[in-house]
Amino acid sequence: MNDQLKTSQKIFTIILPFCGGYFLSYLFRSTNAVIAPYLISEFNINAQELGILTSSYLFAFAVFQIPLGIFLDRYGARKVQIILMIFAGMGSLMFYFGNTLFELTLARAVIGLGVAGCLMATFKIISIWYDKNYWPILYGVCLSSGGLGAIVATKPLYFVVDNIGWRSVFLFLSFACFFISFIIWYVTPEKNSIYNKDSPFIALKKIYTSKLFWRIAPLAGVSGGTGLAIQGLWAGEWLRDVANLNQNEATSMLLILNLSLLVGMILTGFVPNILKKFKLSQIDIYLFITIVLLIGHSILTFELIPDSSIPWILIGVSANSAILAYSWLNSQFPLAYSGRTSTALNLSLFVCGFLLQYAIGWIISFWERSSDNTYPSEAYSVAFGILLVLQIFCIGIFLILKPRRLL
Repeated sequence: MNDQLKTSQKIFTIILPFCGGYFLSYLFRSTNAVIAPYLISEFNINAQELGILTSSYLFAFAVFQIPLGIFLDRYGARKVQIILMIFAGMGSLMFYFGNTLFELTLARAVIGLGVAGCLMATFKIISIWYDKNYWPILYGVCLSSGGLGAIVATKPLYFVVDNIGWRSVFLFLSFACFFISFIIWYVTPEKNSIYNKDSPFIALKKIYTSKLFWRIAPLAGVSGGTGLAIQGLWAGEWLRDVANLNQNEATSMLLILNLSLLVGMILTGFVPNILKKFKLSQIDIYLFITIVLLIGHSILTFELIPDSSIPWILIGVSANSAILAYSWLNSQFPLAYSGRTSTALNLSLFVCGFLLQYAIGWIISFWERSSDNTYPSEAYSVAFGILLVLQIFCIGIFLILKPRRLL
């Protein structure tokens, strides 16, 4: 395949197929916020069990990040994504057939493994085919496909599940994964990329011992993980238990959250170029957007306006601020390290996402569940409050560790 492609060719053969994978990734990530009441009713599970079931996706996602980075740099985004989307389809089929909590948890973990490379493979293939000046914009565009997936996982998903059942949804999603795998195999071109022949562990050592990495990783992990934990599951439960919304009202609020998420994804890609004239670096902007997330989270923690959409809008527009951290960190290391650099940061984010999503359920389960399967509001306040303190602590680390070089 010719390395020189027209812009339109790149869009249809590279950007759109990989965006399709990330769309499905975010849809899978957000499904349990809608189908949780059905799972609770059918399998009689508590908050802790719901947390581990949902977070198994994030656990498998996180565990695979280090080998994923090596595979992306060694074999390329195209080959890796083709195989992983097949795994995602198999996991979705397993969820469709699951009849026990263990089977569903295992199936969700396989889904997490299968979609673990969707965003990182997209970042990798962008770094190969595009100049780095375009990375933040293209990252934002690709992120927006995930935002669309999150939007579909609200009112549209609720409508479909209510009509055909949650199992049929996962059967359809399995075929969608197989289709994306086929499309990438059929239309996406290969391109020879720079590969450093040194041991992959030398690159990992350089990344993980870098002050640049450790300045960003804790904050990206905890703030991004908080966003994952809330948006992927506990937003729906909070709306039902604390704000006392019914299922239809809760999914409407989730739609507002995820529409805001989409807007935030798009803006995050364009804001750095707009603010360049004010000499604000990507990292300066990242910190500002993260503080917006902190404000939205604080409103939920203290239940200041429980029936308002304001905190959900704030969380939505800021939940993916880590995209700026990915773009900036990639620019600090050789292009041959791009896969491992992105997945190193992604590991931090999804390990935290897994731990925090489970921890919220574990903390909430210390309170007794009422006869209508709800938990008291103070349970959520304590769980969310602990996450709030962790984020403030990580902001302190971010401010203390000041690297010499900023872009």
